[in-house]
Amino acid sequence: MKNSTRKFKGLVATLAIAATCFLALPSSAEGRHHGNRGEGRQQKMMQEMQERLNLTDQQVTQVQQIFSAHHENIKRIRSEMKSTFTDEQRQAMKEMRKNRTGERLSPEERRSKMASIGVSEGQLQQLNSLREQMKSERDQIKTEIAAVLTPEQQAQIDEMKRKFKGKRRHRGHRGGQDSQ
Repeated sequence: MKNSTRKFKGLVATLAIAATCFLALPSSAEGRHHGNRGEGRQQKMMQEMQERLNLTDQQVTQVQQIFSAHHENIKRIRSEMKSTFTDEQRQAMKEMRKNRTGERLSPEERRSKMASIGVSEGQLQQLNSLREQMKSERDQIKTEIAAVLTPEQQAQIDEMKRKFKGKRRHRGHRGGQDSQ
Protein backbone atom coordinates (compact mmCIF):
# COMPACT_ATOMS: atom_id res chain seq x y z
CA MET A 1 0.00 0.00 0.00
CA LYS A 2 2.85 2.39 0.85
CA ASN A 3 4.41 1.79 -2.56
CA SER A 4 1.22 2.73 -4.40
CA THR A 5 0.84 5.84 -2.24
CA ARG A 6 4.42 6.79 -3.03
CA LYS A 7 3.79 6.26 -6.74
CA PHE A 8 0.67 8.39 -6.59
CA LYS A 9 2.54 11.18 -4.81
CA GLY A 10 5.22 10.98 -7.50
CA LEU A 11 2.56 11.18 -10.17
CA VAL A 12 1.00 14.17 -8.50
CA ALA A 13 4.31 16.04 -8.25
CA THR A 14 5.30 15.30 -11.82
CA LEU A 15 1.91 16.27 -13.14
CA ALA A 16 2.15 19.52 -11.22
CA ILE A 17 5.39 20.29 -12.98
CA ALA A 18 3.95 19.31 -16.35
CA ALA A 19 0.72 21.21 -15.76
CA THR A 20 2.58 24.30 -14.63
CA CYS A 21 4.80 24.25 -17.70
CA PHE A 22 1.89 23.52 -19.98
CA LEU A 23 -0.30 26.25 -18.55
CA ALA A 24 2.49 28.80 -18.25
CA LEU A 25 3.44 28.64 -21.90
CA PRO A 26 0.53 30.53 -23.46
CA SER A 27 0.70 33.39 -20.98
CA SER A 28 4.48 33.69 -21.16
CA ALA A 29 4.36 33.65 -24.95
CA GLU A 30 1.67 36.32 -24.98
CA GLY A 31 3.63 38.43 -22.52
CA ARG A 32 6.68 38.42 -24.77
CA HIS A 33 4.71 38.85 -27.99
CA HIS A 34 6.05 35.73 -29.65
CA GLY A 35 2.82 34.83 -31.41
CA ASN A 36 2.26 31.10 -31.66
CA ARG A 37 5.48 30.12 -29.93
CA GLY A 38 3.57 28.99 -26.81
CA GLU A 39 1.27 26.83 -28.87
CA GLY A 40 4.27 25.09 -30.41
CA ARG A 41 5.67 24.39 -26.97
CA GLN A 42 2.32 23.05 -25.82
CA GLN A 43 2.21 20.70 -28.79
CA LYS A 44 5.81 19.61 -28.19
CA MET A 45 5.13 18.95 -24.51
CA MET A 46 1.96 17.06 -25.30
CA GLN A 47 3.83 15.00 -27.89
CA GLU A 48 6.57 14.26 -25.36
CA MET A 49 4.01 13.16 -22.77
CA GLN A 50 2.30 11.02 -25.38
CA GLU A 51 5.57 9.35 -26.38
CA ARG A 52 7.04 8.89 -22.90
CA LEU A 53 3.81 7.64 -21.36
CA ASN A 54 2.52 5.96 -24.51
CA LEU A 55 -0.77 7.84 -24.18
CA THR A 56 -3.64 6.76 -26.34
CA ASP A 57 -5.33 9.31 -28.59
CA GLN A 58 -8.25 9.31 -26.17
CA GLN A 59 -5.94 10.04 -23.22
CA VAL A 60 -4.26 12.86 -25.15
CA THR A 61 -7.65 14.40 -25.83
CA GLN A 62 -8.68 14.03 -22.19
CA VAL A 63 -5.46 15.58 -20.87
CA GLN A 64 -5.75 18.48 -23.31
CA GLN A 65 -9.34 19.03 -22.18
CA ILE A 66 -8.23 19.04 -18.54
CA PHE A 67 -5.53 21.64 -19.24
CA SER A 68 -7.96 23.73 -21.29
CA ALA A 69 -10.61 23.59 -18.58
CA HIS A 70 -8.18 25.06 -16.04
CA HIS A 71 -6.32 27.46 -18.33
CA GLU A 72 -8.44 30.54 -17.62
CA ASN A 73 -8.26 30.10 -13.83
CA ILE A 74 -4.48 29.68 -13.96
CA LYS A 75 -4.17 32.70 -16.22
CA ARG A 76 -6.37 34.78 -13.87
CA ILE A 77 -4.37 33.78 -10.79
CA ARG A 78 -1.06 34.58 -12.53
CA SER A 79 -2.42 37.97 -13.56
CA GLU A 80 -3.53 38.70 -10.00
CA MET A 81 -0.11 37.64 -8.70
CA LYS A 82 1.58 39.99 -11.14
CA SER A 83 -0.71 42.89 -10.26
CA THR A 84 -0.03 42.38 -6.54
CA PHE A 85 3.33 44.14 -6.97
CA THR A 86 4.53 47.24 -8.76
CA ASP A 87 6.97 46.98 -11.66
CA GLU A 88 9.71 48.30 -9.37
CA GLN A 89 8.96 45.68 -6.71
CA ARG A 90 8.95 42.87 -9.27
CA GLN A 91 12.29 44.08 -10.64
CA ALA A 92 13.77 44.30 -7.13
CA MET A 93 12.53 40.76 -6.34
CA LYS A 94 14.10 39.52 -9.57
CA GLU A 95 17.40 41.07 -8.54
CA MET A 96 17.13 39.54 -5.07
CA ARG A 97 16.59 36.08 -6.62
CA LYS A 98 19.53 36.58 -8.96
CA ASN A 99 21.84 37.64 -6.12
CA ARG A 100 20.83 35.13 -3.45
CA THR A 101 23.52 32.96 -1.95
CA GLY A 102 21.52 29.75 -1.68
CA GLU A 103 20.93 29.92 2.05
CA ARG A 104 17.39 29.61 3.27
CA LEU A 105 15.89 32.61 4.96
CA SER A 106 13.66 32.43 8.00
CA PRO A 107 10.16 33.86 7.50
CA GLU A 108 11.22 36.93 9.50
CA GLU A 109 14.32 37.47 7.35
CA ARG A 110 12.27 37.07 4.19
CA ARG A 111 9.67 39.58 5.43
CA SER A 112 12.44 42.01 6.31
CA LYS A 113 14.03 41.71 2.85
CA MET A 114 10.66 42.19 1.19
CA ALA A 115 9.91 45.21 3.39
CA SER A 116 13.26 46.70 2.36
CA ILE A 117 12.05 46.83 -1.25
CA GLY A 118 8.67 48.28 -0.26
CA VAL A 119 6.53 45.11 -0.18
CA SER A 120 3.83 45.42 2.47
CA GLU A 121 2.48 42.71 4.75
CA GLY A 122 -0.83 43.02 2.89
CA GLN A 123 0.87 42.28 -0.43
CA LEU A 124 2.55 39.22 1.09
CA GLN A 125 -0.79 38.01 2.47
CA GLN A 126 -2.42 38.49 -0.92
CA LEU A 127 0.42 36.61 -2.60
CA ASN A 128 0.10 33.73 -0.13
CA SER A 129 -3.64 33.55 -0.76
CA LEU A 130 -3.06 33.46 -4.52
CA ARG A 131 -0.39 30.77 -4.09
CA GLU A 132 -2.91 28.65 -2.20
CA GLN A 133 -5.42 29.16 -5.02
CA MET A 134 -2.76 28.13 -7.55
CA LYS A 135 -1.87 25.06 -5.50
CA SER A 136 -5.52 24.09 -5.30
CA GLU A 137 -5.90 24.49 -9.07
CA ARG A 138 -2.79 22.39 -9.72
CA ASP A 139 -3.94 19.71 -7.28
CA GLN A 140 -7.24 19.52 -9.12
CA ILE A 141 -5.43 19.16 -12.46
CA LYS A 142 -3.22 16.41 -11.05
CA THR A 143 -6.21 14.53 -9.67
CA GLU A 144 -8.08 14.76 -12.97
CA ILE A 145 -5.07 13.62 -15.01
CA ALA A 146 -4.33 10.77 -12.59
CA ALA A 147 -7.81 9.44 -13.28
CA VAL A 148 -6.99 9.29 -17.01
CA LEU A 149 -3.71 7.36 -16.67
CA THR A 150 -3.10 3.64 -16.22
CA PRO A 151 -1.09 2.34 -13.24
CA GLU A 152 1.84 1.68 -15.60
CA GLN A 153 1.77 5.27 -16.84
CA GLN A 154 1.61 6.48 -13.25
CA ALA A 155 4.73 4.42 -12.48
CA GLN A 156 6.51 6.01 -15.46
CA ILE A 157 5.62 9.47 -14.17
CA ASP A 158 6.98 8.51 -10.77
CA GLU A 159 10.28 7.57 -12.38
CA MET A 160 10.35 10.80 -14.42
CA LYS A 161 9.73 12.75 -11.22
CA ARG A 162 12.65 11.07 -9.44
CA LYS A 163 14.97 11.91 -12.34
CA PHE A 164 13.73 15.49 -12.50
CA LYS A 165 14.07 15.95 -8.75
CA GLY A 166 17.62 14.63 -8.90
CA LYS A 167 18.53 17.08 -11.66
CA ARG A 168 17.06 20.01 -9.72
CA ARG A 169 18.96 19.01 -6.60
CA HIS A 170 22.14 18.64 -8.60
CA ARG A 171 21.76 22.15 -10.03
CA GLY A 172 21.25 23.58 -6.55
CA HIS A 173 17.56 24.44 -6.78
CA ARG A 174 15.56 24.37 -3.57
CA GLY A 175 12.07 23.37 -4.65
CA GLY A 176 9.35 25.95 -4.16
CA GLN A 177 11.84 28.55 -2.87
CA ASP A 178 12.75 29.68 -6.40
CA SER A 179 9.47 31.31 -7.30
CA GLN A 180 8.39 34.86 -6.41
